[in-house]
Amino acid sequence: MQVRITPDGICFIDEEYFTPPPDVSLNEAVLAHLQLEAAALEMPIRAVIQDEQAQYTTSIQVNTDGTSHPLDDESQVPDQPNLPQTTGMLAPPASSPHTADPVPADRPYEPLPEPYRGRLASTCATANQDHFTEAARDADQLLAEFSAQYGPSHLYTLAVGLVRGDIAWLTQDYRYGLQIWIFMARSWHLHLGPRHSTTIRAVGNALGCWLRLQPEDAKASAPHVVKLLQDITIPNSDSAVQAINRRTRRIALAN
Repeated sequence: MQVRITPDGICFIDEEYFTPPPDVSLNEAVLAHLQLEAAALEMPIRAVIQDEQAQYTTSIQVNTDGTSHPLDDESQVPDQPNLPQTTGMLAPPASSPHTADPVPADRPYEPLPEPYRGRLASTCATANQDHFTEAARDADQLLAEFSAQYGPSHLYTLAVGLVRGDIAWLTQDYRYGLQIWIFMARSWHLHLGPRHSTTIRAVGNALGCWLRLQPEDAKASAPHVVKLLQDITIPNSDSAVQAINRRTRRIALAN
């Protein structure tokens, strides 16, 4: 793919005019677009980015899991380009359970009262030791307690939900992951609005889980993901819906 940014900041992708959504930087929107293309094609893609405004040309590879990296042998970059080079706006959480602390230890975002904060920190530590069954059980117990005491959409409950969603991803439980991230996205949307990074991350994680479902599960749940993207506008949500529709059509043709 060819990405060209003119000196006055106008962007073209494969000679088609491209504009980012409101309040989203051009660099973030371009990367999100490339991530969706890779996911839709189910194969890595390479893009040559020619930024005439910043005066650099570079090539990157975007993988199906949303990660990206520069192709150094093809790059001519005077300074570091502005495009992020790790996971972007629509990328799901880290996919390897063996990375250092894949469940962030600084969760939750909303301070929990003790002893719950300590219990959640212990759950994160358990997950980071790859004891996912035990970590999931502990997180589910916290979710049940907070849902009963405060309600399912309370910030305390959602803080635990973030951890539980990451555990689902790390164990490749994409069916449950899709369900919890859709719920989380809608709940964070009510609390923080559609432009907050936590909301955008939750929507992106739901999409990431859906892309990894088995065909029959993906076909059955596609309307729920499309509805989510229609209700919560994130960068390139239209492209995401098109990617979902392309995959569901392929599934239908294969049956």
